[in-house]
Amino acid sequence: MPVNCSDAKSDSSLVRAYAIRRVNPFLGVLQIIETDGGRAISANGVVWDIEVFAKQKSGNWDSLNRNSYGRACYRYGLWSLEDGLVRRPLAPHLESDPLTREFERLIATVRERISDLPFDLQDTHELWLFDSQREKPLALLASATVDKKPPSPEPRYWSACIGADGVPSQRRFPGTRDLEAQVKQRAGFNINKRWYTRQNDGTAVPDNGAAPVKAEDFPAYLLAEDWPDPDQFRLAAQFIDWTAPALLTLQHLKKEQRLRLEQNLNVQAISVEHHWHLYPKIIDEKAVNAARVQCRLQKSG
Repeated sequence: MPVNCSDAKSDSSLVRAYAIRRVNPFLGVLQIIETDGGRAISANGVVWDIEVFAKQKSGNWDSLNRNSYGRACYRYGLWSLEDGLVRRPLAPHLESDPLTREFERLIATVRERISDLPFDLQDTHELWLFDSQREKPLALLASATVDKKPPSPEPRYWSACIGADGVPSQRRFPGTRDLEAQVKQRAGFNINKRWYTRQNDGTAVPDNGAAPVKAEDFPAYLLAEDWPDPDQFRLAAQFIDWTAPALLTLQHLKKEQRLRLEQNLNVQAISVEHHWHLYPKIIDEKAVNAARVQCRLQKSG
C-alpha cells in the first residue's frame, strides 16, 4: 500500500538521519533515515519500517496528466539486526530489481547509522496550547520540522492517551479522562494556541513576530505542572510519572529532570523496553536496569 511521501527528499547525494517526537499524545520519538530512494523509520531503535519510493501514475484515466508519474512510498518490510527482514507482499509491478537494490542500500545505511542513535530531534516547530487565565504554555499540541507544512486542521485539544488500552509504547494512564478534562477546562472556551520555532539554546521564537520566549517558560515534560488545586497538581504529577519511559527519550532535559523520571520508571515499567534504546543519556543506571527487569517479568507473567 502506498503511503504519503510528501516529506521525502529527492537529492541523490543526501542521506538524512534525524528524529521527531510523536506528539499529542506523546508516545516517544521516531528515528528516520532518508535517502533519495526510500526511508527507514523506527519507534524503538530496534525494528525499522523500510519504505521504498516507486513511480506512480498521477491523474485519472480521463486526466490530461494520465501519462505522467509521481512518487509514492511502499512499505517494503520490517527489518532488525536480530531477525533480519520480514517482507510485506507487494504488487507484481513493484517486484523489481531497482526496488530490491534500494532496499539493500537502505539496510546498509541503517547498519552504518544505528550506532549514532538517537539522532538529533529536528521537530523544532511547536504548537502550544495556552492557559486562558495566566497566558502561560499549558501543553504541547503538535510539532514539525521547519521544512514541513503544519498539520491541517490544527489540533484544538490535548490528548493524554490513544485508544482504550493505549499502545505498547504508552499504556493508558488510569486518570486519562479526568486529566484531559482538567487541561481542557484550564485552556478555556476560546482556545489560545501559538506556533514557535525553537533555537539551539531552547529559546522559542513565535511565528507572529513577537519577542522570543525563554526555554524555562515551557513545561519540560510537555505538560504544565503548576496547578492551583492540589488534586489537579497530583493528577498531572502522576501522569508525568506514568509517562516516564517515553519522556526519557526527550533530549532537552536537565540532569535533575532526567533523574526524576528514571526513579519513577517502575510506575509503568512495562513500556521501558520499547524506549530505552533511544535514551540520550542515563543518570541512574541501577534504576533503569531495575525497570527493564520489571518490564521483562511483567511481559512474561
